[in-house]
Amino acid sequence: MRKTVCAGLLLAVATAFLPAGTVSGADRIVVADANSTHHLNLYVAFEKGFFAKRGLAVEIQQTSAGVAAVVGGTADIVFNCPTGVITPIAKGQNITIIAQVKIPCTSVLVIPVDSPVKKPGDLKGLQLAGLSTTCCAVIAIRDALKSGYDTEFSLSALAPGAALAALEANSVSGAILEEPFVAEALLLRDPSGKAKYKTIFDGHSDADGDGKTEANLAGENPPCRTINANRGFVDSRLPDAISFIAAVDEADKLIRANPVAPDIVAIARKYVPNVSEQAIIDSNPKLGFQVALDTKGLIGYAQALVNQGTINNNPGDALFAPQFKGLTW
Repeated sequence: MRKTVCAGLLLAVATAFLPAGTVSGADRIVVADANSTHHLNLYVAFEKGFFAKRGLAVEIQQTSAGVAAVVGGTADIVFNCPTGVITPIAKGQNITIIAQVKIPCTSVLVIPVDSPVKKPGDLKGLQLAGLSTTCCAVIAIRDALKSGYDTEFSLSALAPGAALAALEANSVSGAILEEPFVAEALLLRDPSGKAKYKTIFDGHSDADGDGKTEANLAGENPPCRTINANRGFVDSRLPDAISFIAAVDEADKLIRANPVAPDIVAIARKYVPNVSEQAIIDSNPKLGFQVALDTKGLIGYAQALVNQGTINNNPGDALFAPQFKGLTW
């Protein structure tokens, strides 16, 4: 919390010299975005005018290839799972991490209420659904199972909605889902009205019924998505980049004050219409929006990518834009 407040104050000081209504560089900032309630701070900053009051003309372009757009220079900023950005950074591509989106990662393992899985070792050889082999939660859970329980599972790489559908079709034994799809799963009921699914090994549940809460396999408060920018954009338009993060920081504070306020929920539904209002209400309080980077945790993700052979080297502090040292890290 102290780090978040400090980052907010530094950002406020850094942008104080920018007059409202002016743009210090080109006339717009293009954000390549894939609709997600995890990007609610982006939408709130836009809808509440926090960008505009800083003189930023922000354009949100919907795409599933946001990282590629930023690397290629057709977009300036993307909110993304950090492991999807660490790989191009390690390969020397034109992208850098400038701020955190949220902590912790809210992706957890969801299984049927009547599942025989009671302890981590029971997952051995099971078919689970998850976003990808490079998803932060998948990496963290896989590493914990392999190192602590000599256990591995098979993964069906599916987007969250498709993963939940696979769970409903009994084609997988469980699914590593992110919010608000976890909330959607927990809302589902069988014909008798009983809950169909539960979360497990998430630091909040008792899997084996011994009265004790098991630790989160993904780790204690693991970092989640990051705000990432084209290196050339940061170099040439640093005041705009700093102002952009200051606007997001303002949105973070508003959301944290009341994550289920009607106007906040309405903004989430506007940008992510395929998710139910109740799932948004249930999941929003779990989304810990902040701009201060968890550098240790993110460097840990990079090492996990090295361990599984996705990248050859861990960039360490080179993951983060040096211009933002003292601001967000």
